[in-house]
Amino acid sequence: MPSKSSVDKVEALLHPTLEETYDPQSMIALVPIHNDQKVADIGSGPGWLSIPLAKYVYAGTCYAIDVQEEMLKYVKEQGELAKLGNIETLVSEENKIPLENESLDGVALSNVLNEASRPKTLIKEAARLLKKSGWIAIVEWLPVTGKVTVGPSASKRLVQQEMREAVESLGFTTLTSRQLTPHRYIIVARK
Repeated sequence: MPSKSSVDKVEALLHPTLEETYDPQSMIALVPIHNDQKVADIGSGPGWLSIPLAKYVYAGTCYAIDVQEEMLKYVKEQGELAKLGNIETLVSEENKIPLENESLDGVALSNVLNEASRPKTLIKEAARLLKKSGWIAIVEWLPVTGKVTVGPSASKRLVQQEMREAVESLGFTTLTSRQLTPHRYIIVARK
């Protein structure tokens, strides 16, 4: 059974120190995003990435998608505080997202695959949502040896090359695959 971030941890998930280790703009700068696109933050949690995405796609739509309805309440609150009218929240099942095939221009899977029971199935589901030439961005924790000081346990971390191969096996072309922060990597690919 996958471990989901607890709603009790919302303050930690939204804490400013998280931005010190992973600024959402560092991910947004690497994806082929445009201000009128429809994008999704899958596994949005309380909206830490959804809000910056929604600000960027001000003429489009940002879907904040999570399996926990309680998390999406925080996204709505954050969106209202930021006076954003282009955020839509959707409750999903872990590997079944309630959107039509080829309905999105971009998908972000940020710090969520390590919580999924079947990460490659979730990647496949995200791919289903993307239009031709749509983009996918995966941000995950770098594998570690020894004691973990930040992030999920070593056993939950996913190997970058395996995630890249999973994306490419679905017909994507990798645009970049590199270390994003001292603790995370990013893979950006286009359909």
